[in-house]
Amino acid sequence: MLKTRLIPCIITKNDLVVQSFNFNKYLPIGNVKTAIEFFVNWDVDEIVIIDIDATKELRAPNVELVTWAAKECFVPLTVGGGIKTLEHIQSLLKAGADKVCLNSVVRNNLAFITEASNIFGDQCITVSVDVVKTDSGYAVYDYLSKEVSGMDLKHHLQEIEAAGAGEILLNSVERDGSRLGYDTELLKEVSSSVNIPVIALGGVGRFEHLADAVLKGGCQAVAAANIFQHMEHSTIAAKAQMRSSGLEVRLSSEVKYEDFSLDILGRPF
Repeated sequence: MLKTRLIPCIITKNDLVVQSFNFNKYLPIGNVKTAIEFFVNWDVDEIVIIDIDATKELRAPNVELVTWAAKECFVPLTVGGGIKTLEHIQSLLKAGADKVCLNSVVRNNLAFITEASNIFGDQCITVSVDVVKTDSGYAVYDYLSKEVSGMDLKHHLQEIEAAGAGEILLNSVERDGSRLGYDTELLKEVSSSVNIPVIALGGVGRFEHLADAVLKGGCQAVAAANIFQHMEHSTIAAKAQMRSSGLEVRLSSEVKYEDFSLDILGRPF
C-alpha cells in the first residue's frame, strides 16, 4: 500500500515567508531559509516552495535559493513561481530541485506541460490548480487577475493529466487560511476525475484534517502551510495523527510516534 505523503508548503513573497488567507491577505512570518532549515530537521516527505509574486512581478525563479536549499534538504524539493520557459525548469532542476510546480504558465497553454514532461519526465511536473466555489459548482481561479475562469474544472484537470502532468496540487481559495479543514467534496470530485496523484492544500487547522483529505477526499498526499509555522514538532505530530487515523505513512526510526498526544486544539503535548 502506498504511503500518504506529508508536504509542508512554504508560501513566499520573494524571500519572505507568509501566511496566506483567502489569497487576499498575507501575514509575514520570516525568512525562507529559516523555514527550510526548520522543516528539514523534522519528519516530512517533501517540501514545496512557491513564490506567489514572482510571475506577477515578472521575476525569474530564484535559482540561487534553490541551490542553497538543495544542499540543506534531505527530502524531495518542489519549486514554483515565475516559471515561464523550459529553460527556467532546466535551471531549477540543475540547481537541485526535484520537481517544478506550474500554474499560470499552463492555464492557457497545456502544450507547455507536454513539452516539459517529454524533456524532463512527468515525475518532475506538478501542476497547481486554484479553485473557488461558485453558485454553479467549482471553478478555476486566476490568482494574477483575481478572476474566476469560465473553464470547466473537471475538463481542465483531465486535460492537465492528458498533457503529461505527474500530479496535481489542488488549492481551495475559500479554505485558504480558514482552519476549517479541507473542502473534502472538492477533493473527492477532483480525485475521482483523474488518475494521477492529487495533493490536497488549503484549510488545515487541526492535524486530524489531514486524514480527511485521504479518507474522505481520495487524495494521495496532504499539504499544508500556515499550521506548521509556529509549532515545534508540528510535522511529527501531524504524522502521529495521520498514523492514528489509520493512514500508511513513512515513519522516522528516531521518533516514537506513540508518545505524541494532542490537546483539544490539536497541538502536541
